[in-house]
Amino acid sequence: RHQSNGAVISRCGQPEVSWWGWRNADDEHLVQSVAKACASDSRSNSNKLMNGNCSRDFSNGGDLSDVEFDSSISNASGAESLAIQPQKLLILDARSYAAAVANRAKGGGCECPEYYPNCEVVFMGMANIHSIRKSFQSLRLLCTQMPDPGNWLSALESTKWLQHLSVLLKSALLVVHAVDRDQRPVLVHCSDGWDRTPQIVALAKLLLDPYYRTTEGFQVLVETEWLDFGHKFADRCGHGENSDDLNERCPVFLQWLDCVHQLQRQFPCSFEFNEAFLVKLVQHTYSCLFGTFLCNNAKERGEKHTQERTCSVWSLLRAANKAFRNLLYSSQSESVLYPVCHVRNLMLWSAVYLPCSSPSTPADDTCAPYPVPGSSPEDQPLGRLPKTRSFDNLTTACDSSVPTTNRRSSDPSLNEKWQEHRRSLELSSLGNPGDDPFDGDSLSKQGRAPVGAELSVAAGVAEGQMENILQEATKDDVGLEEHLRGSLETVGKGDEIALDKEKRTENLHG
Repeated sequence: RHQSNGAVISRCGQPEVSWWGWRNADDEHLVQSVAKACASDSRSNSNKLMNGNCSRDFSNGGDLSDVEFDSSISNASGAESLAIQPQKLLILDARSYAAAVANRAKGGGCECPEYYPNCEVVFMGMANIHSIRKSFQSLRLLCTQMPDPGNWLSALESTKWLQHLSVLLKSALLVVHAVDRDQRPVLVHCSDGWDRTPQIVALAKLLLDPYYRTTEGFQVLVETEWLDFGHKFADRCGHGENSDDLNERCPVFLQWLDCVHQLQRQFPCSFEFNEAFLVKLVQHTYSCLFGTFLCNNAKERGEKHTQERTCSVWSLLRAANKAFRNLLYSSQSESVLYPVCHVRNLMLWSAVYLPCSSPSTPADDTCAPYPVPGSSPEDQPLGRLPKTRSFDNLTTACDSSVPTTNRRSSDPSLNEKWQEHRRSLELSSLGNPGDDPFDGDSLSKQGRAPVGAELSVAAGVAEGQMENILQEATKDDVGLEEHLRGSLETVGKGDEIALDKEKRTENLHG
């Protein structure tokens, strides 16, 4: 309910019209009551602007009688006595008109204008869960293949994923325009009211009210519009006990989070939480580590006592967690957001869909990020390069027997120093064109290999793996540091066991 003009956003399922054109007097009266209440609030808030020819004084917030309201709806002669005509209630049907009519075969359908006077029905043409699932599968297939820079955008467009996001954003923006600018009440529904309906309503509330853009408000929004109103997380995500039906799978909630991410990009100062917050929410929607998104509705979660037996995902994504706080957030930012919804203004959520930050191709086959079929494991490039010791101590470490200390290949100082000594390596090889700096005979002749050669040998990095180093240096793995710290000791023990086994094998063969 809008605080100033009284316009409301309502949600429901499709009406039961069927092929026989059935009517439901209670439904019709309920829709008219919504429009009546909003018209009363609009009149009470704007009565100061009315002239003195009013037949009734609404300065005290007086309500409309049923006779006056009915006459205003039917545009009878008594309508002129009203100071302000009530705004038409906007019924936003997320489906296309053809899909709405086809639902009559199952008893559903859409509102008949003659039964719902003073209402306007608009069909948004949003795709159903089967089309969204097909689009998402195409997107996943594209993101797991070797990217082709020449055809990347056309291949992304063929998945229609961004087109679906654009239609969803346009639907929410239509609700925002109706409620905020036109002061009209809105009724949103699709077929059942638990997929496209929460997408539109939750996105519209996010655009209208800055409270829902805070960490606390976003939690309230998700719990209200998605959990309490019964979005089927178990069936849509496929982690329920009886969720083997693949036709019920669909990333509906993920699609909505993607739209929230698009809003974050366009309004970087309007959200209290950052992108990492949304990425974690995507991960734990499917991880089943928390009980927040288990089961299909609140009734099932109450019967299984998920609140007592599991942890809530909001304990991780709490407002006090600085890792998920947007440092650019300003509480004085725009109160109502009006995003640009065209496809050309949307971007693929690379942090979720792509294994790296942006689609790129290696310079040659030696640094391909994916294994080449038919090749041995020794010939395969390393997906994550081995950690190296600090360069300052690298030359002395080659002579001493002291074990080296591991270091992340994404160290920013590693790239600069590698570039410098790569140049020295090239200069040294140009100075002795007949000698190979990595050949054993040349090493014995010179007495000592160039510093650049020692760096390459000690780091175990071939010339073709240079691009992988640069990619590793630019990666920002959220939370990877904690995981690596806990696994360093395990990796070290594994290396010692492997060396011990190798020595035993040599002794046996000897």
